[in-house]
Amino acid sequence: MSNKVLEQHIAVFGESGSGKTVLLSSFFGPSEEQGYGERNLFDIVADDAGQGVKLYQNYLGMKKSARVPEPNKFRSIAYSFSIR
Repeated sequence: MSNKVLEQHIAVFGESGSGKTVLLSSFFGPSEEQGYGERNLFDIVADDAGQGVKLYQNYLGMKKSARVPEPNKFRSIAYSFSIR
């Protein structure tokens, strides 16, 4: 029996301020909320824990204070997640 690992790469492009970080924070953030694993059949894990913390902080800022993430103008950031 072989263990197959499926890998998918998705690129998100857009001009500065178009919502790329908001999209990723909104994708990842809810997975860190209490009870997420009980309500869903999968778990999202940030491969870089520091990035996961930053995305979750962004999510909480949007959720609790309607505050958008700080712009990261002219920077390309690669995020990696595992879905189990």
